Amino acid sequence: MAKVAASKANMLLLDEPTSHLDTYSQIALEKAIKNYKGAVLMISHDFYFIVNCMDYVLITEDRTIRKMSMRKFRKMIYAKHFDKDYLEIEQKKKSVETQIELALNDTNFELAKVLSAKLEELIKLL
Repeated sequence: MAKVAASKANMLLLDEPTSHLDTYSQIALEKAIKNYKGAVLMISHDFYFIVNCMDYVLITEDRTIRKMSMRKFRKMIYAKHFDKDYLEIEQKKKSVETQIELALNDTNFELAKVLSAKLEELIKLL
């Protein structure tokens, strides 16, 4: 890491960047990372953030590091940690949150209110 810092490389080092962010701040951070013109090394337990921002992941297991595609990573996480219904609800929730953000950006408060009610219903299902 010292060599990277000394070389003035265009690189972000992020340690659990979403730990204390609300949904809208997470979305803004995702957009910023997608638009960043450099390398990003991130440590995170936030599955959705990883999937939305990274090109691949490095998995450390049994004293080895292996590179994994996002497709394979998703399949592994789904199989080990989530039930199908939970994942579908989480994906719908994320979609509605994004729609709320867009409605608020367009000052369409009526739509944001309707979407907020839909979001509350999804949250109750979790």
